[in-house]
Amino acid sequence: MRAARLLAITGRPGVGKTTLALALADKAKEIGCRVGGFVTPEIRTAAGPRWGFKLKDLHDGNEHLLASVDSTGVRIGKYRLDPDAEGFLLSVITKALSLADLVIIDEVGPMELSLKGFREAIRNLLTRRPLPMAITFHYRLRQSDPQIYYLITRDKVIELTEQNRDLIKAKLDELVRWLVDEACSDKGGQGPALHT
Repeated sequence: MRAARLLAITGRPGVGKTTLALALADKAKEIGCRVGGFVTPEIRTAAGPRWGFKLKDLHDGNEHLLASVDSTGVRIGKYRLDPDAEGFLLSVITKALSLADLVIIDEVGPMELSLKGFREAIRNLLTRRPLPMAITFHYRLRQSDPQIYYLITRDKVIELTEQNRDLIKAKLDELVRWLVDEACSDKGGQGPALHT
């Protein structure tokens, strides 16, 4: 069986990777695809500074804390992981594999990969590629985890920058149609491949 398509998106922090992942999810839903997976939007305090990150399940909208400056788990940079984040992530991935046409994972980086069960699940998912996937990944992943980097970058890779993000957003229809060509072909998934 041929591996499903994989769109990998990278870029510096704050460039819009999560925004693009959410836009891909919304566009896929518009054409009738079932979307699973998660995004990791930041959480800011009322005064403005970033306090942490949450996990949002794209299938049902449930949310769970990933990491914050006040959590009690393992420290990654200035944040500490929520002790229950790994269980939530693994359940989201399991659910996506059974219910979705398209899986979106935002983000694969040092914070998420420090959860051993999540790292193993991502490695298995990237090796098997049973469904079309869009995955955002940390811009230094090549140095921090060469094996996962290799698996993520075997298909189409987009480096999102401030200079090209508007152009990429303008090609959102093409990106989604390329991704879901097989999985949602009965839902409008036929379309031209995007050449990046």
